[in-house]
Amino acid sequence: MEFFELSKLPVNLWRNGAGESREICCFPPDTGNFNWRASIASLASSGEFASFANVDRAITLLEGGEVLLDGVGNSGHVLKRHQPFFFPGDKRVYAELTQGMMSMNFNLITQRARCKARTRVADRTFSTLGTRGGIAYVLSGEWQFGDKLLRPDQGAWWGDGLHTVRLLKNTGTLLYSEITYL
Repeated sequence: MEFFELSKLPVNLWRNGAGESREICCFPPDTGNFNWRASIASLASSGEFASFANVDRAITLLEGGEVLLDGVGNSGHVLKRHQPFFFPGDKRVYAELTQGMMSMNFNLITQRARCKARTRVADRTFSTLGTRGGIAYVLSGEWQFGDKLLRPDQGAWWGDGLHTVRLLKNTGTLLYSEITYL
């Protein structure tokens, strides 16, 4: 299991100038041919998302104003805070900042032919499944990962194995994605 903290992730500016990304992980690591990868992106202005062939995307608004995604359905989709949304990565999608304020989003990309992701917000202790990889990001509260305590804006990712993720107080939320290989 690998741990991360938002403030310590390297920042990469987008070519179109509309935002920046902080890559959390790429699995398998250190390869250009990933099965899945996760990042946190800040969207500073409206614009088109980069298109990626043969991948699926999961995006979750973490902070900031709602974002209208045009091109993902007949009437588009409004990203709301802490509500994961899935769409094909090869679609042309235009993101509009509906409230004129920057947004910060958790992004997960999976290679469609190799794996799929299920993303949810957890609010209680749970165990991961041993045959899957995954990633978790603390939204609120304190969470125990093995012998490590994690607080908001911290998280963990893993390639496989059984892990217990424990909520330490009465309330807390955690964004959690599990990866299933096909």
